Amino acid sequence: MKRYFNIPLSILMLAGVLAVSAQAQSSSAQRVIASIPFTFEVGKTTLPAGRYSISVLNPTSDRKILQIRSLNGRSTAMVQTTGVIGTASDDAKLVFERDGDRYVFAQAQMAGDETSLAAVRPKSANKNAMAKSNKKSVVVIATE
Repeated sequence: MKRYFNIPLSILMLAGVLAVSAQAQSSSAQRVIASIPFTFEVGKTTLPAGRYSISVLNPTSDRKILQIRSLNGRSTAMVQTTGVIGTASDDAKLVFERDGDRYVFAQAQMAGDETSLAAVRPKSANKNAMAKSNKKSVVVIATE
């Protein structure tokens, strides 16, 4: 009788392990590591050059929030994004707008995704951005 009780328990435990494994695999696709060689701004936060982990905090939402956190744990910023349909990329990449020596986080694209995650900016920032024509885009390819 004990033998029949252990089989359903074993099946239940196996199902739990598989569910945790599937969740871990789906979350790993929503996180990349990138070396950013310059100081940059995310919203109102300025972050130093270094290695960063970029994670999607709410992958099922249509307004995803990215957390950009230094690997040493000293710097972090979060930004709300909106999806921009484009073409799929083999590599994960980050895009920054460069104006002189100032870099501003603009968007992220995870490897294999057709949708880029563009940082949502206040309307006043969009007006100022249109007034300046000397901005250039800088792309950083994620290493992991």
